[in-house]
Amino acid sequence: MLDTVILTIPRGFYSIFKPHMFQPNANILNSPGNFLVKCVNNATATDKENGIYRPRMTLTKRMTKKGIEIPLKIEFSVAKMLHGNNVDEVHENDFNAVVKALWKSLDEMGVIVPTKEIEDSKVSAFHPSKNVELRDGYTSSFVIKELKKINISMKMDVNKDSYRDGHSLQFYTNSHSLVIYDKLYDLKKPMKRAMDKDQNYLQGSLFDVISDVKKEKRQLLRIEVRLAKKVKINTLLKDLGFKVNPTFRDVFRKNVCQKVLLDYWNKLIMGQNLFLFDVENSANKTLAKIFNSKHSIKTKDALCLTGLWALSKEGIRETRTTIEQHASSRTWYRVAKDLPVLDEISSKIYHGWVKQVHDTLDDFVPYRLST
Repeated sequence: MLDTVILTIPRGFYSIFKPHMFQPNANILNSPGNFLVKCVNNATATDKENGIYRPRMTLTKRMTKKGIEIPLKIEFSVAKMLHGNNVDEVHENDFNAVVKALWKSLDEMGVIVPTKEIEDSKVSAFHPSKNVELRDGYTSSFVIKELKKINISMKMDVNKDSYRDGHSLQFYTNSHSLVIYDKLYDLKKPMKRAMDKDQNYLQGSLFDVISDVKKEKRQLLRIEVRLAKKVKINTLLKDLGFKVNPTFRDVFRKNVCQKVLLDYWNKLIMGQNLFLFDVENSANKTLAKIFNSKHSIKTKDALCLTGLWALSKEGIRETRTTIEQHASSRTWYRVAKDLPVLDEISSKIYHGWVKQVHDTLDDFVPYRLST
């Protein structure tokens, strides 16, 4: 469901009765100039020590065609706002409760935004996400290691620093990213190294609680799409059949978050990558399948296909990098044309985690720690 969201409230639709709670004092924006000043209002040290979750607020003065504007940006996790953590997921029916909790938190931070304005506020960024509990002995680190092998556009960078411990993987551009990580492992990491940069005491202590829920440690894979730019949001929503320029109410919907996640999962991860997750690991058996399915294929070509299959099993992107160190990108594209053939000859018997992830995204039932 929906996790992090950034809402934008225009000047005139919010009021600040405790400007000193902003750093620097928000009154500075009432003076002439000061266009480079950014006033922020975040959780205090006391809030963090007491496990109280707060949104992040930012005020920035800017000149527009309509004149001077000072929009209020509010960034927060809807799950943490309601539950104090984002392991437990929200439901579409939780919308009013989230709005009420946000209104109360803003009020305690010296800002008033009418609930109607919160509900209808424009969305600058949002992160649909899903927790997938893996079963049958599969671990999050194993799945992430497998996913690192996929063939994905070079337009999306792979965050190698996030992968170095084997517990997270991020494909990203400036406008959007797909993040997959071990949610429980992430809870134990220092804030600077965590994929979730907004940990608090309550969130971190969940790891101990989860360990007590079942004798066998849970394996919780987090799949998250981070839509960071308005242009990307509108393009994607239009392609999926939703209206552009969404409000908070518009994105707080199961079908919106589900379709976004399925779109990224099916197009970026699955696509023609499924053969990578086939349980078959024998090069000789793969060679035999190639001869059986391509009766007129030459032996040399069959051997080349088998070699591509073996290298791809270790990582398609890594194979591409190696080839392009010794040849042009055009050479790689000629080689890559044979990848669909490998998908065709696959036994279609995939590791069980593939179905587990698909079923979870397809059912899209809110995850609860108590279940």
